[in-house]
This record gives sequence, structure tokens and C-alpha cells, in this order.
Amino acid sequence: MPCSCGIFKRRRRPKLCAEAETSSDSHESDSDHFHEDGDPEPASGKKQRRRQVHRILDREGVEFQSQGVFHVVQTRRTCTIFLLDFFHTVIHLPFPGLFVVTLTVYFACFAFFALFWIWFSDVCAIGLDSYRDAFYLSVETQMTIGYGVPDPNFGDCWEAAVLIVVQTVVGLMLDATVIGVVFQKLANANARANTVIFSDTALLEVEEGCAYLRFRVADMSWRPLSQATMQVYCVQHHRDESQPRGIRVELAAVHLEEPDTDIHNGIIFLGLPAMVSHKINYESPLSPDVPAGTTGSPTPNDVRKYLIESPYLEVLVLLSGTEESTGAIVEARHSYTLDDMFWNRAYGTCVSINSEGYHCVDFHAIHHTYPLSALPDQRHTTVLNSAVAHGISHTFPATLDANMDSDNE
Repeated sequence: MPCSCGIFKRRRRPKLCAEAETSSDSHESDSDHFHEDGDPEPASGKKQRRRQVHRILDREGVEFQSQGVFHVVQTRRTCTIFLLDFFHTVIHLPFPGLFVVTLTVYFACFAFFALFWIWFSDVCAIGLDSYRDAFYLSVETQMTIGYGVPDPNFGDCWEAAVLIVVQTVVGLMLDATVIGVVFQKLANANARANTVIFSDTALLEVEEGCAYLRFRVADMSWRPLSQATMQVYCVQHHRDESQPRGIRVELAAVHLEEPDTDIHNGIIFLGLPAMVSHKINYESPLSPDVPAGTTGSPTPNDVRKYLIESPYLEVLVLLSGTEESTGAIVEARHSYTLDDMFWNRAYGTCVSINSEGYHCVDFHAIHHTYPLSALPDQRHTTVLNSAVAHGISHTFPATLDANMDSDNE
């Protein structure tokens, strides 16, 4: 099947709220009222001055995706613990650092055995005049380059025979370790996670009087991850005068309405783009604080005011699945801050059916959103708002190629 594949470059983020720029007076009135079909606005507030806090998970990759790097400063670490897991510590080194470590270990090994060669030089009639000659012989022995000694049998000296066996075995073990580290470095499953993309922004949609947090995810690989599951967490700051600097950091799990863990164990089919949905009820970390035991859902206006007043909030998304070719577990990561969440917008179409009857996915269109006020009629509004999985089926808007439509007629 033909496929158009372009080189993804870092694009400029669209001005999602260009049409929402208003005067300070109108912004004041909008803060008191929530208009379901009004202008799109970020969840952080249109002109809200926020404290500068670095996001926990980066968004510096291609297409504003995450490279999986957590921006968390660690202090008072016990570095000796990493020596107990030397293999994985070395694997996590960048390639320049790995090359320096490998070169250092090989040089140390050659130099160590060179001491024994110069020690046995007179006993085994090797004829080494200096430590440099002994170092050369050590390299020749371990790397099996070939000998340049007067007597290849070392005058029937048993010490040389034992030393050759020991150094050869040590060299083989060292080679196997280096090859294993390099292979694991090259076959790192984190690189496979780059083909899993998330929508650039998350949307706060209103449905039947309840607010929902929704975003999209898709896999660009020909062979999507199998048994993909998703975990979502919310990191937010609460004002608490009893804590240092008056801020308490809270990490809470976010329950997903779709994918539904009760119906299909939370498995996401990545052959087509999937919509992830979270209903903001009183048990949600995105909900205002209420007395214990309160049931139901807050109004969209209450959610909006709570998010604007929140000092900091970031939603972390972790999607893990199995890569079929290697069997490795892949984890793709993404995050949304309040500046990445928008009200009064709906996702556009990213799936179409071409004239040949194939389902086509436009990966750039996964990021496209439209203001609700710009939709032509109520029928389109209904279609876009229902573009979320309900029950056991994923539903989303798709377009039909004109030629395909004429054939059906």
C-alpha cells in the first residue's frame, strides 16, 4: 500500500487562541461566566500571570513530542548504589561517555597484563627490553593480532602458557561485555517510543453538563505496539502554609473513562488513532476540593475557575506496549500543562477513506483543533463532540474520498 512519508521538522505551534484576544474588560466578565460555545481559551486563563515552574516532562522533541526526559533535580543521592548496578549505569551513558569508558577499560587491561609479560621476559626468553615492548605483546596476545617474539613456544615456559590463557579468557569476557552494552544501547526501546505521537494539545470538552479532559494518541509505525496500556497521573501544587514556601506537591492517578479497564482491560488498539478521555468528577484531581463523600461532578464553570487558580498543574501520560520484533517493552511519555489544555475546541478529522478503499491516517491532522464557534452547524458540533470511545468501540469522525463516494452511488 503506498504511503506518503515526510521528514518531520519542528513546526511552529499554531496560535490556537488568536481569535480569543479581547480587552481586559471583556476578560474580566468571561472569568465570571463559562460560555460553552464561546471563544477557545487555555485552561490557565487568558492573561493569567503564573509563577515560572519548569514542566516535569520535556516537550522538546520533533512535533513538540516528549523525549522522555524528566526535568527533576535530584540531590543527596548515594552514588555508591549505582556501582552495584554497573551494567545498567554504563548503558545509560551517552555514546561519547561509553566510548571513553570502553577505551579506558581496554587500556587498563593491556597495561595490567604487560606487567606480567615483562616479569616473565627473562624466564621465558621472550626478549622484552622495555615496558613498551611488553605493552605491545599484551595487545597482540589479547587481540590475537599475531606474535613477533623470537620463540613462539616461549622456550617451553609454562608461566607464559598460563598467562596467555588467562589474558585470552579475560579479553573474551571483556569483548562480550562491550558487545552486549553496545547492542543494548543500539537496541534501546526508548528510540521506538518516538514513533508514538500524542496530540499537541489536550481539550477540555463539555458533554451533558460535565467536563472531560481528552487527547489523542497514534502510532506511526507499520507494526503498532501490541497490548498497549496507558497510565495517566496529575502533578499539581496546592497552597499550604504549613509546607516550605507555602506549596504542597501532590501526585495523583487519573482514572480514564476510555480506554475502559473494566471492559477490555485498558488495552489500546494503535492501528488507528485513539481518543483518551477522563471525566472530571469530584474524585478527579482536576476537580475543586469538596467535602469527603460528595458524589457527582462539578460544573464546567467550577472546573474552569479551579484550574485558573491552580498554582501549577501538569498531566503526565505514560503509554507502554510490546514491540513485536524484539519483544521489548516500550514506554512513550507525554505531558500537558495548563497552557496545553484548551476550552471551547474540538478535534478535527484525522482519518479518511481513499478512493481505493484504504483507511488513511493524517498524522499532522492529529494535532488539529477547531473552535466550536467556527463550526458551520449544530450537526458538525454533535459529530465532533461525540468523537470519543463509548462502551467497547472507538468512534471518531472520518472523511470519505470523493471518488469513493461516487462509486458507492
